[in-house]
Amino acid sequence: MSARLAGRAVRRRGITSVAKARSSQLPTSRRVLGACPAQLRATTDPSVPLWPNSAVAKEVPNSGGRPLSGASTPADMRKLLEEAMEKSPKDFGGFAKDQEMDMVAFQTLIKIIAPSMGDEETKALFMSMDASNDGRIQSSEIFSDLTLSILLNRINTVVNHPLEGSYHCLPRPPFHSDPRQLAAIEVLIRVFDEVVAAHARPLPQAVAPPRNQAEAANLGVFASVFGGLRKTRPVPSGARARVAEAPPPAPDAPRGAYLYGGCGCGKTVLLDLFFRSLPAGFTARRLHWHEFIRDAFRSMQRHPPGDNVFAAMADMLAKQFRVLLLDELLITHISEAILVKNLFRHMWARGMTIITTSNYLPEELYAKGFNRDQFVDFIPDLTAQCPVIDMSSDKDYRNTDAHLDAKLFFFPVSEASTALLDRIFEQVVGKDFKTNVAIPIPMEKRNLIVPFVGEDVRGARVARFSFDDLCVGNVGRADYSVIAENFHTLFITGVPRFKPDLGAEFRRFVSLTDIIYGKKVALYLQSEVHTNDLFPDALLSADGLDLDELWAFRRCSSMLSEMQNPKYHHMVWLMRNHMLQESALHL
Repeated sequence: MSARLAGRAVRRRGITSVAKARSSQLPTSRRVLGACPAQLRATTDPSVPLWPNSAVAKEVPNSGGRPLSGASTPADMRKLLEEAMEKSPKDFGGFAKDQEMDMVAFQTLIKIIAPSMGDEETKALFMSMDASNDGRIQSSEIFSDLTLSILLNRINTVVNHPLEGSYHCLPRPPFHSDPRQLAAIEVLIRVFDEVVAAHARPLPQAVAPPRNQAEAANLGVFASVFGGLRKTRPVPSGARARVAEAPPPAPDAPRGAYLYGGCGCGKTVLLDLFFRSLPAGFTARRLHWHEFIRDAFRSMQRHPPGDNVFAAMADMLAKQFRVLLLDELLITHISEAILVKNLFRHMWARGMTIITTSNYLPEELYAKGFNRDQFVDFIPDLTAQCPVIDMSSDKDYRNTDAHLDAKLFFFPVSEASTALLDRIFEQVVGKDFKTNVAIPIPMEKRNLIVPFVGEDVRGARVARFSFDDLCVGNVGRADYSVIAENFHTLFITGVPRFKPDLGAEFRRFVSLTDIIYGKKVALYLQSEVHTNDLFPDALLSADGLDLDELWAFRRCSSMLSEMQNPKYHHMVWLMRNHMLQESALHL
């Protein structure tokens, strides 16, 4: 189903008000899905990047200093494509007539000009190019600057593995090869090959370690929820309960990886490229921590009390996928610590591999947390099954090229900046937008009310909220996930400068930013001050911040810096459709 049809289907279920009528007929270029970048700029303000078209391809030489393909400019690349189609009218006659092609024709074209690109790599690129999600790409998408830049770089680079190919599909510029990323890819290639080989074998049967009857009798309701925790003996009045656990099941899965490093070192990009490179039919989940923890707790609530809810959850998950790609592992509560500890162990015992990213080393997870002693024995298991790949660096790539401001963020909050944002919103969606649209929250008996909803030229949905709508009141991860999954572009107005004590509104704003960044949502934002200055008041009392709050501040600042950079919009183009697959939405 196309993005436009999907949007209409959702609106039929939840519109609560009448649309405002268009004041004029929609221009031709706004009626055509996949309109070329020049058309988009002709119908909107030049500062509004509806299409990532600012990539400037340069020659990518081999070791001899000459391009492997003979192509060194976007014009050369376009000529190669056109000549290939002209020489094969049988394969591309439809394109000459309709100026669009399907997946099969695109794969045929790529095999001619870039035979080293595998089918999966080609499919992944097609999915990125298919902005309208209708299974066809138009000439404007094939010959866009960004597509030509990717193909030019790719055909001039020798690769030996799908993951290498995906890495070299990143447009250069604005992306740059990094030695730590390249070293991490070498490790991930071994992980990739092992999990693909294991995927062809039957699932192993988990073997529970023996437990004597006296131990089993002590397991109660708390144990059934938290995976076998028990009190070893009656506890004297006033004494702290000593908690022991049933022995963990033995792991029986290929080892994964633990990508560690600070903000902007490339962890998430590599995780996304791993996901993008997996072969057809491979079962995997690619989730942000907020999505994982949301769905894991929901799953716990659905399971009836039993001997071990985590074993039952792992049994269910193992039938659905073999690899979990988990972004931003972050543990802030004892319930999360116990869940990760027990569920991961049972997943490993059932042949499931976990690859995760984190700002924390394994031994730093849940530092100074309540009852952390119940978690620390899991850390050696985590490092054994997910060996650490240290990507830490002083360089934050999210902040590189920060001077290339795409004019998407506006400050201060004033009549002038509000009027400017109003004008840009109308340029993006036209005058035909809905108000107070109700969208159901999955698994919850309530709706999210979206103040303004429209569609851009490609049929992609656009929403507008105020900061108060999103971060004040009873709003949380489930709401933010619905927003990120339903809307390609988000406008947010009235973001304040945060107070020293931070508080619930800050935590909600961080969660919102995490989730929309992870789903590659394009963002327009109005704030009281420049986004670099949203948090300084809090840093004045940094001594009072715990490690989690400090990383939340750094992570949020880094993501906001990138989201107003044209580089981010290349990633929106490259990854957005992939992040809306069912395997990237739910556990």
